[in-house]
Parts: sequence; C-alpha cells; structure tokens
Amino acid sequence: MRAVVLDTNALMLPYQCGINLEKELNRLLGICRIIVPRTVVEEMEHLAQKEGSVGRAAKLGLNIVQKRGFRLVETENPGDDGVLETALRMDAAVLTNDKELKKRAKELNLPVIYLRGEDKLEMEEVL
Repeated sequence: MRAVVLDTNALMLPYQCGINLEKELNRLLGICRIIVPRTVVEEMEHLAQKEGSVGRAAKLGLNIVQKRGFRLVETENPGDDGVLETALRMDAAVLTNDKELKKRAKELNLPVIYLRGEDKLEMEEVL
C-alpha cells in the first residue's frame, strides 16, 4: 500500500478547489495511507484563526484530518523539513502544490503528487 504525506497547502485544496483528496488519491494510487505531520496540523490550527478564505480553508482541512482519521506523525523538524522527513522515513509520496517543496522532494527522489488543472491530482515520480 502506498503512503502519501500531505503538507499544509494540500490540506487547503478541498476548500480552494473543491477537490476530494481521498477520492483523487484512490483514483491515482488505489487504496493508500494518508499521513499528516503534526507540525502541519499545528500550522493549520494557526491559519484557522485568520479571517477570510485562508481561515475557512484551514478549518475545513483540519476538519477533514479529524473526521477521516488521517494518520498523524511526530517529526523532529518543522514545516517543509518535517514533511520531507516523514516522506523519507515512511517511503511515501508528497502531496503539495508548493513549488519549492516539490523541487526539494524531487531532489530527494521522492514521488510528488500535485494538482493538475482544477480538480485532478497527478503524480510525478523520479526514475
């Protein structure tokens, strides 16, 4: 079973683009384990305090993590470093639309999943 690590950007996609992450990941990979570093949840909690669309997107993302029971993991590093640390440790792909994180993940030979168009995910694997 493949594993996928989500970053903050990925967890905001359901609100921003109306995408169903689980449905799209299942279409792309079949049944997979969805993993969220605890530092990503902490960042989402901070963003959820904001007004406007960013706050609403973060609240929806947190709600999805809680209701769907995504696996939460501790990391030694914060932010993008924690996402990459988790992906390397769990032999997982990284789901993000963050250009810098995508670049760093590719440099580490990690598969990268990103939004293609308005509502489809695509995976790029380094061979």
